[in-house]
Amino acid sequence: MATSGDNEVMEETHLENPQLPMEVLMHVMSCLSVSDRISAGRVCKQWHEASVCAKFVNHQALIISCEETLRKVMDTLSVSNRPFYHFTFKGVEVKDSFPIWSKFGAIMRSLIMMSCELSEKTLVHILKSCKNLQTLHIDTCRDCLMSGRLLDNVNDSKEISNNLKSLVELSLASNRYLSDALFNRLISICPNLRTLSLRDCQISFHPGIYKKFYPKNTLDQGSESVLTFFNILEYIKKQAKTLKHLDFDSTLIDNTALSSLVAVEDLQLYSLKLKCCNQLCDPGLRTLVHQKSLKILDLSFSVQVTDASLLYICQNLDNLESLNISKCMVVTDSGIYQIRRLKKLKELDISGCPLLSSAGVTDALCKYNPAESEDEKQIWDCANVHSNSALENIHQVEMKQDSFDENLEILSLQSLRLNEETIECIAASFKQLKYLDLGYCLNAYGVTDRTIQIIFKELTAIRTLKITKCDRVSDAGLTGMGAGAMDNPITRTPPSPFAMIQGITITRFGIRLGSMAEEEIASSSRKIDIPPGYSLLRLRGLRELDLSKCSNVTDVSLKNVFTFPELRVLNLGWCTQITHVGLDHLTRNNRAIEDLNLSGCIHVTDICIQYIVERLHRLKRLHLQECFEVTDHALDSIKMNGKSLQYLDVRSCKAITSVGLEGLLHRVHVEYSKQ
Repeated sequence: MATSGDNEVMEETHLENPQLPMEVLMHVMSCLSVSDRISAGRVCKQWHEASVCAKFVNHQALIISCEETLRKVMDTLSVSNRPFYHFTFKGVEVKDSFPIWSKFGAIMRSLIMMSCELSEKTLVHILKSCKNLQTLHIDTCRDCLMSGRLLDNVNDSKEISNNLKSLVELSLASNRYLSDALFNRLISICPNLRTLSLRDCQISFHPGIYKKFYPKNTLDQGSESVLTFFNILEYIKKQAKTLKHLDFDSTLIDNTALSSLVAVEDLQLYSLKLKCCNQLCDPGLRTLVHQKSLKILDLSFSVQVTDASLLYICQNLDNLESLNISKCMVVTDSGIYQIRRLKKLKELDISGCPLLSSAGVTDALCKYNPAESEDEKQIWDCANVHSNSALENIHQVEMKQDSFDENLEILSLQSLRLNEETIECIAASFKQLKYLDLGYCLNAYGVTDRTIQIIFKELTAIRTLKITKCDRVSDAGLTGMGAGAMDNPITRTPPSPFAMIQGITITRFGIRLGSMAEEEIASSSRKIDIPPGYSLLRLRGLRELDLSKCSNVTDVSLKNVFTFPELRVLNLGWCTQITHVGLDHLTRNNRAIEDLNLSGCIHVTDICIQYIVERLHRLKRLHLQECFEVTDHALDSIKMNGKSLQYLDVRSCKAITSVGLEGLLHRVHVEYSKQ
């Protein structure tokens, strides 16, 4: 009851079940990640309706990879009222009797089948049912290709071709039985392709093979015995104005074939993937300059990529946004020096190149190099480079401010010999980095407690951080424990405010470190002159963190600096000092975790697993390999509480038995072995 100013009684309005307008709810949902949106949709009916509107559902894929639950999934889908647009099948038998073809076929937009049992008849039935597919992957599905008779019925091909006018992406990866005849039939039903993947297919590139199977030098009728590049090239020529993305990963493509490909008239590729293409070397790679429209280029694991190759790429492909040269074994400091020319580059991977030095990486990538007095850098005089010997022709020019630093968002430097100076320069130069991989830096020269705090200070936009096997990183670095107003010999930046109470540190985040172990860490950090105050907590938007094999990380870090509302993937594998104490705090403060790796954590016990499955309701993948203290009692907790769990790795868990696993096998994919 309420009264007005003149003491008249006013009736109080009661609202039964007040609800937000649907437009407001949908706006809120649009601000959430897919996982958050799915969880929010479980609150009530109205929220569920908002979470499954078309624009949200279009970003969700249904992945079916467990044969044991396949029937139950199909039964559920047959009575579902919500739409499903994207389906992925992995390692299961796909049947034409599934109800999804009649129920969702007309609206299905992507269908991915990997390593599935799939007959010719079933595939034809599926393609007839799916009238609006945009993406189709038939990867490692040998059953439908073995006979060579797929789509040999002209009427079937015509009907399917009319259905697949919207199809823009086709993958036929890892199909050993693919022939010219089958390839021609498959692409004939996809008139508007923009993306084609032939990754890991047995393509014959040698002209002698072509002459053997096509003695009349004509491709009127495709061979049913061999898949030739010459036949594929003819298709690319016909489709040149439409094709934008090609994938020849793990094939025997050679210089001649690549030269013919990139010189096709009207072909303007956006992406070209040539991973593990070991027949390619400088003469072929130089011809890539014809494809100036390229935005994505993957040359990883192609062992003959040299400095000269990179020189031509960086000089001519100035639209590149993604470049991957990881495991290119002969690339040196001189080769990567030109990368700063790629002003639009957003993603760079130079991991595992053994000839790269820390100084070379610093000179190539960083606009600021403390070792140089006048901000000068060396770049090559590329005006008349036509041979490897000319690579030594270099001169000095002034380094100017450019957009390279602002655009780069993804940087992979795994397995390189980096020192502290290089890590400092990277942190200072690339403030917009969202992904940084410094794992397996050899001997962990550069990834230390000191430099990890510099990363925390500078790279607050990071979403993924990987520092695998960087064993010079400890709790001292992760928590930011330190003391005094010392000058940091690396950053030379003023230390952040610190208070010292009877020798116990309180950071800006209010962490009180009172235990004996924590005081020892604080004391250790003072001895090595760690700048105080920058902890892991600064990376508020962190979604993936890999600290595996960082053996000096303990419960102290888990207790004090692990509070991340968006953390999805956490790898603590072989962090052998972690116990139930740290995991208790971790599971209370990081409820969004979906993938947790505790493999090799020898102190993980059944109580730890209980904490995990009772609190991490979104957990989908749990890795417990070599957790010797975990027993069948932990499996009981998983059966009772792990409702979202899809994958469980308990290999070499000696206290777990096959009997204990029986109740899980029908709904969870389990990796298990005693040894």
